[in-house]
Parts: sequence; structure tokens; C-alpha cells
Amino acid sequence: MKLKNLKQLIFSLKMRRKKRERNNILLHGSSYFSTGLNLIIWRKRHGLFSFISAVFGCLLLLLFAFSVFSSPPTATDHFLPHYSSSSSVKEREAVESNLDAVFRVPASGGYLGRDLWSSSQSKFYYGCSNASKKFQTADVKTHPNRYLLIATSGGLNQQRTGITDAVVAAYVLNATLVIPKLDQHSYWKDTSDFAEIFNVDWFISSLSLDVEIIKELPPKGGKAWIPRSMRVPRKCNPKCYQTRLLPILNKKHAIELTKFDYRLSNRLDTDLQKLRCRVNYHALRFTDPILQMGKILVDRMRMNTEHFIALHLRFEPDMLAFSGCYYGGGDKERGELGAIRTRWKTLHVSNPEKVRRHGRCPLTPEEVGLMLRALGFGSDVHIYVASGEVYGGEETLAPLKALFPNFHSKETIATKEELAPFSSFSGRMAALDYIVCDESDVFVTNNNGNMARMLAGRRRYFGHKPTIRPNAKKLYKLFLDRNNMTWEEFASKVRAYQIGFMGEPKEMKPGRGEFHENPDSCICETDGVKTIQNHQTPEDHENDDKTKDAAEVSDEQQSVEEDPDWTDIDYLDNLGGLKELSNLDSSVLTKQEQPEAEEFFSD
Repeated sequence: MKLKNLKQLIFSLKMRRKKRERNNILLHGSSYFSTGLNLIIWRKRHGLFSFISAVFGCLLLLLFAFSVFSSPPTATDHFLPHYSSSSSVKEREAVESNLDAVFRVPASGGYLGRDLWSSSQSKFYYGCSNASKKFQTADVKTHPNRYLLIATSGGLNQQRTGITDAVVAAYVLNATLVIPKLDQHSYWKDTSDFAEIFNVDWFISSLSLDVEIIKELPPKGGKAWIPRSMRVPRKCNPKCYQTRLLPILNKKHAIELTKFDYRLSNRLDTDLQKLRCRVNYHALRFTDPILQMGKILVDRMRMNTEHFIALHLRFEPDMLAFSGCYYGGGDKERGELGAIRTRWKTLHVSNPEKVRRHGRCPLTPEEVGLMLRALGFGSDVHIYVASGEVYGGEETLAPLKALFPNFHSKETIATKEELAPFSSFSGRMAALDYIVCDESDVFVTNNNGNMARMLAGRRRYFGHKPTIRPNAKKLYKLFLDRNNMTWEEFASKVRAYQIGFMGEPKEMKPGRGEFHENPDSCICETDGVKTIQNHQTPEDHENDDKTKDAAEVSDEQQSVEEDPDWTDIDYLDNLGGLKELSNLDSSVLTKQEQPEAEEFFSD
């Protein structure tokens, strides 16, 4: 029994050992299988990576081969100027190295292939204002009991338009003209009378064949004669004068027309236009003291240089306020100019961006300087500046003086003692500037106001001396973008935009613009004009076409955007009125105020 139990125990132990061995074999087999499986997976991954690496390697080789054997890329052509095949490598490298440079202004104006100081073909045009044979003389047509008095308006040049047109109005009405009164009460506050600025005796004698002129209204029945005061509409034509004024003149025998400027039509028959020219360019002569001082100023400019520019800067606070322009001075500028703006009783609400876009903003002194440099005037050129107080003072003028260090004014080339007889009278000081600007080789105006128009017309009449008016409508965008282009590109565009704005003959069509600016009826041609035109090359004709196109554009701009002087709108001289308005928002205008401002801007 015991033996049997022992055998069963031994058999049980053997079976357990065999079972353990069998389990060990299965466990090791599973481990070997796992290891083998991992090895297979790793080998497959390695093969895939090798395949991908091989593909990328082939692609890189293809790209390398393409870059070696293909032509160079042309992406930089969009940023570099185009060169002809004959351009040197050094020139191209110089431009490439200058791509990141700032906008640089050269000291020299460069060679432009033209004369900077004279107008092309000007010798073929001349002023002609003699009356025709059918023009009736004063002794034939003047009625013995008709007297016309005129009260002018504004500053010197605005008054000049009134005086010129007053003579024509007297001729139309067959009346005797009494020497016009100058405006002594408006913004200018100049107490000068006609005889203190203009040579009265010369004025009367030189026009004696055209209109009878007397110094004072004669007494009526031994008593002072008080004429009937009236105002005619703007741009009133001869028929308008005869219809509105003649019946009253026949009844009252003496009438006075107030605020008389731009009260006569721009378009008149040729004989009346020529009478305008005889008055403006021959009869209106300054007094001897003004002429003598003006000659001193011109002679001193000539002592410095053979040629000089006269610049009518027009960057005074009142001008900027009136224009409604904004120059980036923030709240300080808005407050200062806004306060001045309230001095005019009637004025449009200002939209600075629109005003600038339409070319109605005066250029800054720096912008004027850049325009002149682009047109070819170097830093050695002498400039005479006709200007009142410049907004921003020396800080505003500094960039212009840096561009043109030879910077002069009547105050710098004459002593206080020499200017003393004139300095208290704005009209007489303006007359001195008028003389120097007229005698300059090049006249530059910064805005198409009264002085600009009067001088432009006079310079056309006396030989088409260059008169530059900025094409502000085009230039303002160019000035904004100037740091994104080279100087050469900027200068080229300035020269292109200024075609038709340089005072050349035939820039404007006859009858377009103010007659005082474009006295076409008083400009005659010589036979040489046709000879020159017959011998022009095809290239000359092409250039003429470009000039004609540009002139038509500028002419259209002028006809739409006339810019009479800012003093034309009623100005609040009363300090009480100014104080009362100073608390109001300058941009607010009542409905009642609008019509007069509308009339002004439509002229």
C-alpha cells in the first residue's frame, strides 16, 4: 500500500515537471516570435525610409540641375529701372545698391536740354493793344452829364482789376469817370488813396482818347454832389450795364458802384478787351517814389546774380485759413486756423482732403522748393520771396532755405530806413513786390490769386517771360508718395505734370481763364511763327501735341476752379464781431450765409 502511494507521488511529480518544461518552451517560443516580428517590422520601416530618402535625393538632384542650366530669374525687374542692353554693369550695380536709400535731393538741377530762364518761341509773340478804326474816341461819345464813381475792394491787385474794369464800364455808359476810390476799410487797413500809389496825371492823360477822366466829382448847384450808390452783379456784360445802370444814370446823373471788382464780364469784344490792356499795362503806373524803390530792389538782386526767381509764396495764416487746407499740425493748427476762419461771415464748410485733391491748397515752402529743383533750378539760384507772415515762421521756411540758401526779400536787401515810407501801408509794400516779381527772370506763384493772375497776364503781354504755376491737382499725390520713388522718377513726373503751367505761348485757349491772366485779345503773332511751324520735325509736332493736351487739361481746370483772392469774401473787421464768433464752431455756417459764399466760389 505504501509502495503504491509512493509510485503515484513520483508519477505526479514527473507530470508536473513535464508541464513546466512545456510551458517554458511555449513562453520562449512566444518571445522568439515577438522578437522576430519586431525585427521584420523594423526592416520594412527601414526600407520605406530608404525609399523616401532616395526619392528626395533624386528631386534635389533635378532641382540642382535645373538651377544650373536654366536662365537667371527676373523677379527683380519689378523693383529696378529698365536699362538698355548698352547700359554698363557699374550703372546697374549703383542703382541696385541705392534701392534702400532714402529720397535724396541733388544740389544741382541737372541738364534738361532747355533754357530755364526764357520761354520757347516767345520772340514770335508781342503785346498789341491799339484801338481799331471803328473804336469811338472819348470826345465823340462822352455825355456831358453822366458821371461814374467807383469804390474798389480788397488788396492792391484786386483793386487793380476794379480800376481796369471801371474805365471799360465808363466807356460802355458814355460817362465821365471820376478817379476810383481805393478800399481803406477792409482787412488790409491801408489808408492810401489812388494818388499815393498810382500816377494820377499819367493815368488821365494816357487814356484821354478813350475815356474822359476827372479827379473829383464837380459840385452840383454850388453844393456837394452825393451820387446814387449801387452794386452790379458779378460778370455783368455791357448789355447788363446799359439795362441796369443807364436809366438810373440818366435820371441821377451820378452813380457810385461799390465793392467793384470782377463786376465786368470776362468776355468782351476785341476793342473793349484792348482797352482793358491799355489801362492795365500802360495807364496804371506807380508813383515815382514806389518806382524808384522798386528799381533799387531789382538792381540789388541783379548785383547778386545774372538771373533770379521771384516767388509769391502765399503761405500766410489768413490764406491757409481761407483755403480750409490742413498741413498736419494737429489740434494746434486746427485751432489757430479755425479761429482765423471765423473772420469771414460767409464761407463753405471746410473739407481739407477734397480741397487738396482739387488742387486748391498752396504748396508748402518745402514742396515749392522740391518742384523748382525738379524743374532744373539748382541750389545756387537766387530767390526773391514776396510774402507776408509765413505760417509756422522760420521752421516752415527752413526746408526751402536749405534747398535755396540764396534767399532774399525786400526786408533783407533794403534797410528799415529805406522801407520806412512804405512799411506802414500794405498797398505800397505790395507794389514793391509787384515790381520785383514783374522784373524777375522767372516768376513762381503758389496759388492762382489776384497778384498771380495780374502778373501772369502782364508777363505774357511783355514777352512771355516764364511764369510757373504749380499743377497742384497732380503734384499733391506725387508729394505724398515721394519717399517711395527715386529722385529721378520724381523729377521726371514733376516736369511732365508742369507742361502747360510754365507761361509758354498758347498754353491756354483764347477766352479761357480770367482775361487779366490770359489777355489773348492783346497778344499778336509775328510771321515767324508760321515759318517755324512749317519747318518743324515730326518729333516737334509730337511735343507740341503733348503740350497742347496738357494745356487743355490745365485750361479746363482753370475754367472750373477759378480762385479769386480770399479777401473777396466779407471779412469781419469789427473786433466785437470777431469776439462774438470766436466761441462758435468754425465749421458751422447758417443757411442764410451760404449764397454769397456760393457766388464767390462759382466765379
